[in-house]
Amino acid sequence: MAFGVATGFWACGSGDIIKPDQYDELMASQVQDDPNAMGGVNDILNAVKCPECFAGQVPSSSSVTPPPQPQSSSAVVPPPGQSSSSRTVRYSSSTVSSSSFSPFPFPGSSSSAAVPMSSSNGGTNPGKGVIGTCAPAKAIVDKDSAVVWKFTRDSSVSAQQLMGATFNWSMPGATPATASATGANGLSQKVQYATSGVHTATVVVNMGAAAYTVECAPVQKNGDEIKGCECSTEATSVDFTATPEVSWSVAGCTSGPGLTFSYEWEGTLGEATFTKTLTAATPSYAPTLRVANSDNTVINVTCPAIKVTEGPEYTIKATQGDGAIKLPAGSTLVSLEVDAYNSTVFCQVARADVPSGALKGSVNSVEIDGSDYIAVKMPAGTLVKGATLTFELDGPATCGVQ
Repeated sequence: MAFGVATGFWACGSGDIIKPDQYDELMASQVQDDPNAMGGVNDILNAVKCPECFAGQVPSSSSVTPPPQPQSSSAVVPPPGQSSSSRTVRYSSSTVSSSSFSPFPFPGSSSSAAVPMSSSNGGTNPGKGVIGTCAPAKAIVDKDSAVVWKFTRDSSVSAQQLMGATFNWSMPGATPATASATGANGLSQKVQYATSGVHTATVVVNMGAAAYTVECAPVQKNGDEIKGCECSTEATSVDFTATPEVSWSVAGCTSGPGLTFSYEWEGTLGEATFTKTLTAATPSYAPTLRVANSDNTVINVTCPAIKVTEGPEYTIKATQGDGAIKLPAGSTLVSLEVDAYNSTVFCQVARADVPSGALKGSVNSVEIDGSDYIAVKMPAGTLVKGATLTFELDGPATCGVQ
């Protein structure tokens, strides 16, 4: 088989140009550091499912003619009896009793650094002692989806070192629960879990005369799906000096029969309603929310953001046109330094600002909807000196009170 190498791709004898992927550096390093390694190309292709594995960092010459095949091939292949790292396993369903419900067990921590261990022949790795990290490809996995564990090498470890390394995986509760492979085949393992909840894994990497144990970051395997959760708040803009507490609530969550829900707001277990005490101005704030059910399912729910100010952003100092001010689109806070004599807010838009000529929005939740000029009667006692108004406008407008 003719095997041509060029920067950024591999060309096989068929004339196909092979797209680079994550294992390319492993092959490229071996070719560059050890030209004789090309003698084992055919074996390597079989071991790591070529052609996808070999492209990327390669010698700059336009072609490489492989030397005669040596008697002892340098190919990296799985040990006898071991299958490839990609496995398809039948999923068997499992029911988790609500009595064992432990909400939000998934810590979301990052994987730990590798710790060197003495191997059977007593050697130690000459590198830094940190060879890489391990984590699931996705931190939260749906009920019927497989989990892919991945090892990522540290920059102190060369790709060529990994080509000769052996990876021994331990994945309690998974099918398969253990796996061993060499080189590129060992970098990841695809497994299934029959039970929902948090699962962990460990990979022992044997490189040269040393064995390194790398603990993997956990994965959250969800059970019955959670649907319909909606987070809401009545606030849009608040002055924390006047209204320091704002509440959000979640509703509409559904799941399997008999399952119960728990709510985690900003990392703390709570109820369906959450109150935040605001202490600083910010253009946008929203709490983090995770909802769990008693089948160990965890989902993230997005809550609406609010603008937090330190005092009102705008001030109306007089009635009628003399006190009118131009407000931007969106949510703004406006304070009054005057009493309005007929409890009316008025706004006018310019066609250049609102091409439709129709302003929409609200003032203190009282809806406004009209043409290029609107006048809205507010509840008695609303437009008094010292009051704060919340304007929600779909376009810039000049507003005042009368």
